[in-house]
Amino acid sequence: MSYLNHAQDPARRTKAIIAVGAIHAGLAYVLITGLGADFVDRFVPPPLTGTQVPLPPPPPPDPEPTPEIDPVAVDPVAPIPPIPVPPPPGPTYAEFDESNVVIPEVSRGVDTGSVVQPDPRPSPAFTPRGARPRNDPLRWLSTDDYPRAPLVDGVEGTAAYRLIVGTNGRVSACEITRSTGNNQLDQATCKFILRRARFEAATDETGAKVVGSYTGNVRWEIPD
Repeated sequence: MSYLNHAQDPARRTKAIIAVGAIHAGLAYVLITGLGADFVDRFVPPPLTGTQVPLPPPPPPDPEPTPEIDPVAVDPVAPIPPIPVPPPPGPTYAEFDESNVVIPEVSRGVDTGSVVQPDPRPSPAFTPRGARPRNDPLRWLSTDDYPRAPLVDGVEGTAAYRLIVGTNGRVSACEITRSTGNNQLDQATCKFILRRARFEAATDETGAKVVGSYTGNVRWEIPD
């Protein structure tokens, strides 16, 4: 009695069915795998022998379609006509036609006006005058003024000078314009002239005293 109750237990029955199904599935997998491998080995095609026919090359790809241009969307460019350039203005023959020149007639007895001449420049009331010596230029230098060194060495020479005379008649500056060749003789020339020379001041065209100039020369000679 206990065997029947055990055989009819639903849980045990379910486990038995699952175990049997798993065994059948494993057998089926082994069978199919073995048959498939045998079938592949049997139906492998033998290698080709003899002349092989080359396969034709693949066809070239189709060219891309060229886009069509809508004639309405493109604005036509019209050629620009040349701009006429007028010739530069110049004289024409008619402008120089003597028949077009009208010479006005001058009536006799009519005063057409007189040319007014400008007044001549008035002559100056005084004649400009340069500075003039008031004492004798020969007395500005003497043999006693001969420098000792050139005198002992026997040096002689002529010095040219230019003086600037102020409005008071006194010499304000002396310049040697041609040297004697000896520095002591040149310095002595200006030294004694500045000390002794006296002048009448220069005047302009109005008679006013102005600064003037005076030029001269001195001959240095050793006395006998």
